[in-house]
Amino acid sequence: MFPRHLVALALASTVAACAGLTGCSAQTGGEDEDPSLVDGADDGDGTTEDAIVSEHSLVGNELPDHTLALTFDDGPGPRTKELGAYLATQNIKATFFINGKNVPGRQGVLSALVENGHLIGNHTQNHLQLTKLSSAKVISETTLTDNFIAEVQPNGPWLLRPPFGAWNGATARAVNGTPMKKYVGSVFWDVGGVLTATAAADWDCWGKHVSVDKCGSLYMQEMAAKKRGIVLMHDVHSPTIDMVKAIVPKLKAAGWKFATLEEVPSIKRAIGNVSAATSGDDACSSSTLGRSVPENSCVQSRSDQKWHRCENKEWVDASGATDPKCTGGKFPLTP
Repeated sequence: MFPRHLVALALASTVAACAGLTGCSAQTGGEDEDPSLVDGADDGDGTTEDAIVSEHSLVGNELPDHTLALTFDDGPGPRTKELGAYLATQNIKATFFINGKNVPGRQGVLSALVENGHLIGNHTQNHLQLTKLSSAKVISETTLTDNFIAEVQPNGPWLLRPPFGAWNGATARAVNGTPMKKYVGSVFWDVGGVLTATAAADWDCWGKHVSVDKCGSLYMQEMAAKKRGIVLMHDVHSPTIDMVKAIVPKLKAAGWKFATLEEVPSIKRAIGNVSAATSGDDACSSSTLGRSVPENSCVQSRSDQKWHRCENKEWVDASGATDPKCTGGKFPLTP
């Protein structure tokens, strides 16, 4: 989340199917899709919500009612510049979490995004699962992409979203022992993580032949249910750009507003506390508090009101405010 202790996020895999959905079609990509940028159906970042320890992740559930922050992963792709320009015409400022491997030949796309008011975030170099890599490789994956970001966005903000949401204490310590400790993360999402009968993940829609119209409808259905949040999509997929152009007018007509990630309260707190982070190695990062806390501290999560305890530099479940193991401090939610 901040210099010494980026948020540790548990990895989970998404299992979703098109079964029970209507509107499935043979549409998978398009002539603007670049197969070299897409590693397969598992290249998305969806994860089931019940596998998330809420205190680990920076989410958007504190945004005002009917407010969304749009984010796009895995680019830049063939239509990323087009998407950024379209969003600018709609007065929407999004965040693009890029893979460095896709930048060569498209450096101008990053400049165009920044010129249109969008933010560039770090999604690592090769979209690898960081928790399976050595510390040296984790640092390399983050630093290589940071080099591209620093060229066009030299003053930050520095936002990190690890591929697949795979982030833990060991991975965080590897990054935080380098200049990459400037990053705020792990930036998660509230909408767009899984394809079901009432929600969608764009990458999974296209892999399972769900039409653009149906996928967009499912996104809007989940947005309506959540009422607010960070939205996950992938600009490397051509149908996603078509879907965005289809749903944005509908969202605006329904009264939805759009925020930047810097305006998301949990991320705003983290950015504001970058220089005030705990410097010791025995702390956990709290997305609720926006700072680090000592071992055996217990925090009531703003995301789901559950209690979590810092144990061995990771978050574990706590029984509540009366948990006898909460010897490092207790932090209940305040109104």
